Amino acid sequence: SLQLMVYAQVLALVIAIPAGVITAYRAGSRSDKVANATAFGMLAIPNFALALVLAYYVGVELGWLPVSGYVKPSEDFVELVRRMIMPTLALAVGQVAVYMRLLRSDMIATLQEDFITMAKSKGLSPRRVLWRHALRPSSLTLLTVAGLNVGTLIGSAVVIEVIFSLPGVGSLLYEAITARQYIAFQSLV
Repeated sequence: SLQLMVYAQVLALVIAIPAGVITAYRAGSRSDKVANATAFGMLAIPNFALALVLAYYVGVELGWLPVSGYVKPSEDFVELVRRMIMPTLALAVGQVAVYMRLLRSDMIATLQEDFITMAKSKGLSPRRVLWRHALRPSSLTLLTVAGLNVGTLIGSAVVIEVIFSLPGVGSLLYEAITARQYIAFQSLV
């Protein structure tokens, strides 16, 4: 469970940070509007629905990735990566949208600050201004929300583990529910 949540959190941040910075820099442009519409669409898709769609189309219909099972990293790391792509993606998509929108709004506010104008007037490149001077103060809220979203990831990971047959707390919880083991269920919750 922890492994899945870490993968999802890292993937969400790796995608959301560049997307948030670029859309903030190009605020109001066509690419910004497309990115925002995409983010709202990603927010509207429940994790379990995306997991089922990915499992069916990517795993069953196309046969690109295995649908279920888990391999230890020490046994076959490449196979582990193949088996974790779909669950990680299903868990990370909603987080990407939240993080991107949050960073975008903070970056737009930061880019209007006086110290950014000063950095630009010194002749610094737009890339350096964005990534060095504007991202640091804008990322504080992002890091706070990323920490708070761990609870959401725990709840979502339970369903994702059951769909992709991954061993973890979610699978144990599901087995406790189906076997009517109320003590185990209460302990896991």
